[in-house]
Amino acid sequence: MSKASVSMLLVFALAIGFVVYAQAPTGTILGTVKDESGAVIPNATITITNKSTNVSRTITTNTEGLYSAPALQPGDYAVRAEMMGFRTVLRDALVTAGNNTTADVSMSLGEARQVVTVEAATSQINYESNTVQGVIDRATIQDLPLNGRSALQLASLEPGVTVQAGSTSQFNAIVNISVFGDNAGATSGSGVGILMTIDGGTINDEMEGGTSMNFSQEVIQEFQLQQNTFDLSTGIGASGALNIVTRSGSNDFHGGGYFYFRDHNMAAYPLLQRNPLFPDPFFVRRNPGFLLGGPVKKDKLFFFFNYEYLNQVSVVPVQQDLPSLQSLSGAFGTPYHYNFITARFDYHLSPKNTVFVRYSHDGNQGIGPYYGAPLPSAFNTNVNWSDQSIMGLTSVITPNLVSDFRFQYHYWENNVTDVNSSNCANCIGLGRPRFSRRSRRALSSAARM
Repeated sequence: MSKASVSMLLVFALAIGFVVYAQAPTGTILGTVKDESGAVIPNATITITNKSTNVSRTITTNTEGLYSAPALQPGDYAVRAEMMGFRTVLRDALVTAGNNTTADVSMSLGEARQVVTVEAATSQINYESNTVQGVIDRATIQDLPLNGRSALQLASLEPGVTVQAGSTSQFNAIVNISVFGDNAGATSGSGVGILMTIDGGTINDEMEGGTSMNFSQEVIQEFQLQQNTFDLSTGIGASGALNIVTRSGSNDFHGGGYFYFRDHNMAAYPLLQRNPLFPDPFFVRRNPGFLLGGPVKKDKLFFFFNYEYLNQVSVVPVQQDLPSLQSLSGAFGTPYHYNFITARFDYHLSPKNTVFVRYSHDGNQGIGPYYGAPLPSAFNTNVNWSDQSIMGLTSVITPNLVSDFRFQYHYWENNVTDVNSSNCANCIGLGRPRFSRRSRRALSSAARM
């Protein structure tokens, strides 16, 4: 291969790295620098600094006074504009995943040591993309009382999106997302369904649809969901695209511990009415966890760690409609527990290079109905072990050209087995052949349809 061909391939690879719109877990700050008369100011120095880590990037405006800083991690930034003969302007800017934040600057004549602070800029209307999407920030995520604390339930805040409860005994999707009425369990690999990524790595269950991994809401920095008109960089997903960004450490230590508890004494009855056969169905959920983040080396290396555990005991009522089968009716236990672990490190290699690595683990086990099995002897035991290891390298090639490289290894082991005498001691017919009954009337109706 000739040197020219190699050069072209390198340029093409860098160009791919520069595509950071839509599904990318990063954002962009851009704007125009002008003087008081409205004339553009070329060659102005723009310094963009992450407030939590003090990591900065310096660029200059072009001949038209424009500047752009792509591939920035979501968070709060300080934009500083400097030019000889003008007062220095300082402006805050909020970066959100997959969006552009416009931070225009107006500079007035004066000495550079005089600093003028203007109002903060946020990403409101994205003129560079026509996607229909919404972003949920960390402050909102922190305050929301999510049922089960699954991060995927945040999707219910977006218009046209519904969240459906899955089963603890079916694969690893305890929460399913439907966009505009699409099948929540459809697979993205078939060209339908919703594409799910976290920090740029895909976590879809390519066989059964939904997700193959669950995360605590404590590790989520931003939650972005696209419902329509995807950007070309989004990937295959016909009904929606979910983009999650995880939290990282900062120059300040922060941490916390929590314990969430809920039982049947504090909850409403199923279907908001008491069933005379099962007047007091048992339920309890114990959900402790803790998190810790901060600097390993100030302005250089940061860490974030979270551990969360859940132990839940609940029942599924089974009521037979024939008097001869009433002895098989009852409320049968469906226990479920999980361990969530996430550890992330961010390292500022140099003024032009930053890298992060993250490891997340989802280990859970549940017992329950499998595709609507009516009796506990037909319940399944579902065991999941799902790991994601991902790293990202962001390199500033030139002030206006950035390469953002992501690599992940995702391992998921799913074991679905029938219940046995050890976890279903009173079950009838264990190990016997299964059968189902259908009425002739139902079959005749189906044949006429």
